Amino acid sequence: MKVTRKRKRKADIPTASTGDIAFLLIVFFMSTTKFDVKEGVKVQLNKAVTQEQQQTTQIQLTDKEMTRLEIMENGYLKVNEAEPRAYNDDDLDKLILTKIEEREALNRTLTDPELKSTKMLFLVKTNPEAKYSEMVRLVDHLVTYRDRATISISTAI
Repeated sequence: MKVTRKRKRKADIPTASTGDIAFLLIVFFMSTTKFDVKEGVKVQLNKAVTQEQQQTTQIQLTDKEMTRLEIMENGYLKVNEAEPRAYNDDDLDKLILTKIEEREALNRTLTDPELKSTKMLFLVKTNPEAKYSEMVRLVDHLVTYRDRATISISTAI
């Protein structure tokens, strides 16, 4: 006697409404998601003044008050008027700390309380052909000493 087996039916998943469900999920997640808005770098701009109100006072800063750090197009760093050269992270920290300590030593010899609190100013200039990462690396090192120094980033060279 021949025994016939019944074939089992495969289970089917109804997919007719899959598109509708996907659309509803997209709408739900888009309406409930909170997007972070990055504010970027905060810059405090001076108020506009008329030419009559503007005073033309020029201050000559020497190496005792300001250190110019210029990033060259090949990634080398020019400190004040010295020859440009490559600085690794340790050398960069030593340079910054040395300049800050020189300014603090000078402040200890001064008698005027207003001048005594003057911090070393680091002026960062970046060549337009230089890599952006070099400027970020330099500013990252300077920011660690922001309580003992002032940082100024020049937009034009």
